[in-house]
Amino acid sequence: MKSNRKKTFLLSVIFTILFIFSAVPAFAAEDAIPSIRIDAALRSDGSAAITEVWNVRGVYSGTEYYKALNHMDGMSVHSFTVKDESGTQYETLSTWDSDRSREEKAGTCGILETSDGYELCWGIGTYGDHQYTIQYVLDGLVKDYGDYAGFYHQFVSDLSSAPESVSVKIRMANTSLTENNARIWGYGFAGEVQIADSGILTADSSESLDGGDYVNLLCRFERELFPQAAKADMSFEDLQKNAENEESPIALYILGTVFAVLIIGGAAVFAFFFSRYKLADGTAVRMAARDQIEPTWSVPFGGSIPAVYAAMKLLRKGISCDKLMGAYLIRWQKAGYISIEERENPQGKKKSKPEEVIVFQPEKILSAPVEQSLYAILTTGADPDGILWSSAIEKRAEKLYEKLTEWAKEVESEGEKELILLSVAAKDKNGVVRFTASGFDQAVRMIGFQKYLIGMKVQQKDGPAPRELWGDYLVFAALFDIGEQVLKSMEALDPVYYESFSGMYGYNSYRMIYFMSMTNHISHAAAPNLNGTGGAAGPVGGGGFSGGGGGGSR
Repeated sequence: MKSNRKKTFLLSVIFTILFIFSAVPAFAAEDAIPSIRIDAALRSDGSAAITEVWNVRGVYSGTEYYKALNHMDGMSVHSFTVKDESGTQYETLSTWDSDRSREEKAGTCGILETSDGYELCWGIGTYGDHQYTIQYVLDGLVKDYGDYAGFYHQFVSDLSSAPESVSVKIRMANTSLTENNARIWGYGFAGEVQIADSGILTADSSESLDGGDYVNLLCRFERELFPQAAKADMSFEDLQKNAENEESPIALYILGTVFAVLIIGGAAVFAFFFSRYKLADGTAVRMAARDQIEPTWSVPFGGSIPAVYAAMKLLRKGISCDKLMGAYLIRWQKAGYISIEERENPQGKKKSKPEEVIVFQPEKILSAPVEQSLYAILTTGADPDGILWSSAIEKRAEKLYEKLTEWAKEVESEGEKELILLSVAAKDKNGVVRFTASGFDQAVRMIGFQKYLIGMKVQQKDGPAPRELWGDYLVFAALFDIGEQVLKSMEALDPVYYESFSGMYGYNSYRMIYFMSMTNHISHAAAPNLNGTGGAAGPVGGGGFSGGGGGGSR
């Protein structure tokens, strides 16, 4: 028995180490998850119809949310649906492709089968604050253990942001769950579990969950409540022993100590490598946490796209070349170098949908070399009428992407030159371009500008930003992939000016969002398979529980 315990402990340590260090690069795409509310309606066959309401705050990156369900032996999930705070019901897809873009995933959801179980996935949609209501049916949750029926399930595990509040309600239609027919135990979180007077089992956290916390619930029922439940190959007593052993004070103390040491070590490694920046003079500085950076509405580096692009690269916050192209398309549309429209393709199939196109205006002459280079790349694929069809972009996407990648390097080089001229950057003794001390402060303010755009609708601390800056705002919103969100903020801040602002791009206020959507679609067509996402590491665990496996944004 001691030997087995030692093996279990060593395995736990190994998996803990793997979990911690595999999780270091996985950053949350939201400021916080204020709450998750879960309602599980049990059925007599052992299945459960589960509803979860996720409140998320300040989403600023990523393409999708997901909830992993692992350790699903004898269990399956189906009937997955999602709706957001507006009441919009998402389209449930038969298959889920995590490689699609944020725009393509918007308003859709689906189930992804993995080697460990399932992932319930749905598109983030626009960035900002959201409330997602997900529903699904879990077959085989409650099992017949011979002496009792019951389950040991992980309802919440490691997420991209630790929830500030979690509540779980477990009910049964037409049946009141009381001390005469049910019991509930909770593990992994600070809070309370009880059988409420309403005949519902409840679990509520009493404080914010830390990164290593989770919500495991062990529930026991009289067998006659679940006459059709599948039979388990162990007794409920054994299931409870597994849960208790897994959560024993000694095990928690040991694993807690290991977690603490590794989290501190992992955090130190992360802080050292990812928040530390070497300056041109050989000294080093650290980037403040994002929530400590003040939002600012001033446009960085005189509105230069190359300078901002190069500065983001120096901050190790690279921007994909399709988003870089999109920023120029927005600027060109307003300046009249192009128009982005939707047209019927005469070469397309019968009854084909209208396509997004770029219509070039050859009488307009671009002066900046990097803009001339992009113009030449795009016009190469245009038809004799000077129209570049999105279908033509998709057909030559791989070759086009290679050219755009080389062009992005040209933009970066031009941006570095501008940063050096502005004394924002300089070459160190090895010839590597790095920030100067004062330049790093300007780079931090650039992150503050990005933060301002994300929360533009509510951030009026220093008074309203001059409306003449909105053009630059939209360019950099496209660069940061938050164009639609910023347009909605503009409309909310000043609907009257927003109408005339939209006219500068050849659209009315109702079509402005569609213009941004068309621009995003054209840009994304030139960059195939750029939005892939990696899987999340599963939690350390065992002892017979189902569920768990991580989740959140990615």
